Amino acid sequence: MKEGSVKKALAVLGLPTIIGLMVTGLYNFVDSFFVAQLGTLPMSAISIVYPLVTLVPGIALLFGNGGAAFISELLGAGEKEKADIVLSSTLFYCFLASVASLGLLFFLNPLLKLMGASPAVLPIASDYAFIIILSFLFQIPSICLMNLVRAEGAVMLSTASQLGGSILNIILDPIFIWPLGMGVRGAAIATGISQFVSFTILIPFYLLKKSYLNLSLKNIRFEWWIIRPIWKVGFPIFTINLFQSLSISAMNVAAAAYGDFAVAGIGIVNRLIGISTFAITGFSRGYQTLTAFNYGAKNFHRIRLANKTAYEWAVLFGVLVSALQIFFAKNLVGLFSTDSQVVAVGMQALFANSLLFFLYGFEAIATVYLLCIRHETAGFVLSIGRQGLFFLPILFAASRFFGLTGIYYSQAAADLVTTAAALIILHKIRHTEQNTVRAAL
Repeated sequence: MKEGSVKKALAVLGLPTIIGLMVTGLYNFVDSFFVAQLGTLPMSAISIVYPLVTLVPGIALLFGNGGAAFISELLGAGEKEKADIVLSSTLFYCFLASVASLGLLFFLNPLLKLMGASPAVLPIASDYAFIIILSFLFQIPSICLMNLVRAEGAVMLSTASQLGGSILNIILDPIFIWPLGMGVRGAAIATGISQFVSFTILIPFYLLKKSYLNLSLKNIRFEWWIIRPIWKVGFPIFTINLFQSLSISAMNVAAAAYGDFAVAGIGIVNRLIGISTFAITGFSRGYQTLTAFNYGAKNFHRIRLANKTAYEWAVLFGVLVSALQIFFAKNLVGLFSTDSQVVAVGMQALFANSLLFFLYGFEAIATVYLLCIRHETAGFVLSIGRQGLFFLPILFAASRFFGLTGIYYSQAAADLVTTAAALIILHKIRHTEQNTVRAAL
């Protein structure tokens, strides 16, 4: 990471994360594809539930990513005993969170109504959400474990659990939906089984003592020296997922006023855009590793080269994806639905969301860069801006004054505001920071 080709380093560091995040996204994408074949109401139902599915990885990453970062730090300092305690405690926190998530079942129907479910959609959404929430018992610990095993260098095991679960989901979805006649519930059951399998791939790493660290009930602690570092790293990630969940739910509520077909159409677009977003986010994580390392080594020239390459690649990828999504909008939406109203909404929403999607490439790299050079507050504001801080007020105003069209273009407007904010922040840093930091810009 300190020498050699910057382009090669970015590719090597970014590709595994891109694959990992996109594989994770396949769970929701595959469910959506097969359920959409059942009709507009089922597609609308899983679109209503989607914000809950988005929020869960944030809960898991709060502990998993935060715990993994702390464990890596402790291992680097040679403090294995403390790392053992953090490992056991982190995983226990995840299990507690997974059990606590079952509390959603006690007020599920009122929650789904609040999230935009119509009377026609509510029974279907309730059936789907009930099983999905039960699957959180394994999904939260599974995502947490994926991060914890990586902290010990078991990257292939983490990837295998993701791939195994996703492939199984692709196989089981159509079987449970059609031959077994379970419909939407079948899709949820297939997802739950797949999450359980991912968990069973990971947990033997610790139970069978294949790991360097020891997992033990005796090591579980509720102490501030453990919780604080985990919270410091994990909470921003959780907040990002929380705002994403709120923004999707707010969009569903706004679209519900125009009918279930509008919720279904926008739900399809959220899945399509989500896959592209995962790719850029995955690349930015690889860039983060390279930049953080060289910032610590004060190798600012290499950071400047990494910045130039990362911005170019991320924006060019965004332009390419935008063009493909606009050009093939009808075909892409048509894969999910033959309902003319759903397709019409989906095409317009996909065009609007794709128009300035390339800006997300710039936003993602700028956000990570700010975090790497210790401007955490600015980086955090940008990270929650695109689908939260800026998006929500824009959505509220746009839907009120421009109706369904305003909903379509809310994300593009939020991208403009987020990019403008990023440029202002970077410009300010360039002209006020010490020379060492400016050298990297």
